[in-house]
Amino acid sequence: MEEEKYKSFVLDFFDKLGCEVVEEGGGYVVNKIPRAFSDLIGGENVCKFCFEKKVSGFECVRVSSVIGRAITKFLDNAGKMTLLQIELDVDPLKEIKKRLSLKNCSIENVTKRYRNNFFSRFSFMTTFSYLNSKEQVLNEIYIHDEKVVEGDLMGYKVSSGNLGSLRSEMSEELNGMAKKEFPIAREYLKELLSKKTSELSELVGERLDKEIERVSEYYKRQLAELGADLNSQLDRVREMELQMRFSEGDEKKELIKRIEKQRKGLLKMADDEVTEKILREQEFSLRDTHQKYSLDINNKVLNTTVIYYPVFSFNLFLKNSESKRLVELVYDPLIRDFENLNCDSCSEKISEILLCSNGHIVCEKCLTRCGECGKYFCKSCVSRSCVACGKALCKNCLNVCRGCSKLVCNTHLRTDCVSGEKRCVMCLRSCSRCHGVASEAHFGISKDGSKVCNKCLGKEKRESILKDVFD
Repeated sequence: MEEEKYKSFVLDFFDKLGCEVVEEGGGYVVNKIPRAFSDLIGGENVCKFCFEKKVSGFECVRVSSVIGRAITKFLDNAGKMTLLQIELDVDPLKEIKKRLSLKNCSIENVTKRYRNNFFSRFSFMTTFSYLNSKEQVLNEIYIHDEKVVEGDLMGYKVSSGNLGSLRSEMSEELNGMAKKEFPIAREYLKELLSKKTSELSELVGERLDKEIERVSEYYKRQLAELGADLNSQLDRVREMELQMRFSEGDEKKELIKRIEKQRKGLLKMADDEVTEKILREQEFSLRDTHQKYSLDINNKVLNTTVIYYPVFSFNLFLKNSESKRLVELVYDPLIRDFENLNCDSCSEKISEILLCSNGHIVCEKCLTRCGECGKYFCKSCVSRSCVACGKALCKNCLNVCRGCSKLVCNTHLRTDCVSGEKRCVMCLRSCSRCHGVASEAHFGISKDGSKVCNKCLGKEKRESILKDVFD
């Protein structure tokens, strides 16, 4: 491997390993070396190296150097599954205040619990072999819920885990998860390498085209020379035959021998086997050229890592002057957001909490007031209105007319003075005598011809009967 390419490979190795690499004093200082690699270089979590000789205090990295051999050994021992834990803890109230606004309610109590969330990291080394050269590239791909996610572990406190310490069923589940997500990572790796693959394919293709053209031209000349030589030999035979006509004795015998020898050579040259031999050699040379100028890509899985971290559940007991509500918030510390906080009315994600008088969590656009009692409710709780005035009404202020079954507010509801039933003002009429209201069915004609309620009509009849008795 060329020096510059090996330098790029080593620096890329430490970068993908999650180390901190700083250029200093003609060399490089590497910090935050993982335990898995530091064990191979004597347990040191810091190392200094360079790529030029005679840099004081720095090891010159070569394939045979301590660091070079450690990298080779690390890659040779890779491919196994490892377990990492991201150590996180959060203050519920602090995170809630940072990301949520409580508009018309307060937190009376909050409790915290957690569950582990898992995702996979696949480390690949890709080796491009072309034109007697090799180039290696390291890539890390993170998969969560069978989807590729961006990011890395920099800035997090990470500790090594042990699959053997987990319950057997959990260990099997994690292995199954990694196997299921591996094809997704492999396909995404193709996308990451597509640009590099295209560039190298174009480079190799140009060289291949030139070499194929050279080989084809060479054998084309061979076949052309074979045909040209055959024609010249035929001309020689004709000349000797013509010369033989004018020769005698030993000279003629010598010409006959030469003509016979020349004809045998012509038969051999004209044989199809000679042509086929040249064509076979051409085919072999072209096949060898294709192989020599091909691009070989080898993807090796260096490591499969299952990473887990805590996802917290906060149980909040919210209250205001009208209602109370227990809410469970799921907080993911990696994405720094709540997973399941949505408006109970429109289902949209919310960052402000308003509590309706029936205990629903709603956004500001879904909170409204009851037109009768003035209390705040979500739109689901005041979905009906008075037919008389159109005011939105809550369940407590909603009335059903016993006459027409329509919905009305308290303001447009009256008591039938005859039956005592609650009816809307549209189903009642006023009595001209007692000024009470009653339904049309409870009216009659009095002695003076006026239409009065049955209550007044009964009183009139009773007075008439009593008058006749005393008279």
